[in-house]
Amino acid sequence: MLTVRAIRKKRGKGVKGISSLLPGPNSVRVGFWKGETNPIDIEKAIYQEFGTRGGASGGGWGGPIPERPFMRDALRDGREANRALLKSEARRIVLAAVRGASAADAKRMALRRLGIKIQGDIQASIASLTTPPNSPVTIALKGSSNPLIDSGELLQSVSWIVET
Repeated sequence: MLTVRAIRKKRGKGVKGISSLLPGPNSVRVGFWKGETNPIDIEKAIYQEFGTRGGASGGGWGGPIPERPFMRDALRDGREANRALLKSEARRIVLAAVRGASAADAKRMALRRLGIKIQGDIQASIASLTTPPNSPVTIALKGSSNPLIDSGELLQSVSWIVET
């Protein structure tokens, strides 16, 4: 599970964040949810993201699974776009508050937009990842060379939730 929290810091001394001063939710989480996602898919996501040593530690047919950091890559590659999105959303939140509209609703919508964007980034990372490649044995068993796509369940299991 990944947590993204929008925090604004004052110049000089850091403060907890302007986000907490306004009513409404304060974070969005993007990832795979226990109780909502098939536990096998959660296990696959962990093994692929961090790799395994093989054998008793899990992984394929006893062999190691190389690290394929699809979530970390998606966040790193989308960092600037996510910052730009948060900046434009901060303007919307402030304008909503100035106009007397609900700042909490504006925050909730901003976090939803961010969650949807990051979910899409992670799904795109899953779909486009090609290295390290599957072993020839895995390709023969799966019938596919895409390391993170087998049945499509991992791709479809990525979701987001807005939290207070």
